[in-house]
Amino acid sequence: MENSFTLSFEYKDKPYNLDSVFMRTGFTHQFHILLDGNTLIIEFDEERNYRVIDANTTKTSNIETDLLQAMVNKIISLQ
Repeated sequence: MENSFTLSFEYKDKPYNLDSVFMRTGFTHQFHILLDGNTLIIEFDEERNYRVIDANTTKTSNIETDLLQAMVNKIISLQ
């Protein structure tokens, strides 16, 4: 089951309203978030902490770490 929504938050006084999809995958879930033309996948790692994966590659080298943390913090606040 897929659920589309807008992930809204601020980072460095700039508002972000990102197209997002919540997806259940077996016993866990993922958030697919579109940022600057890239799809980022936010999911639990083995220790049940959220990690961010760029769907186009295996890392998110061009995106500020603090921006990624702001996205993860917003997702955590939704639960």
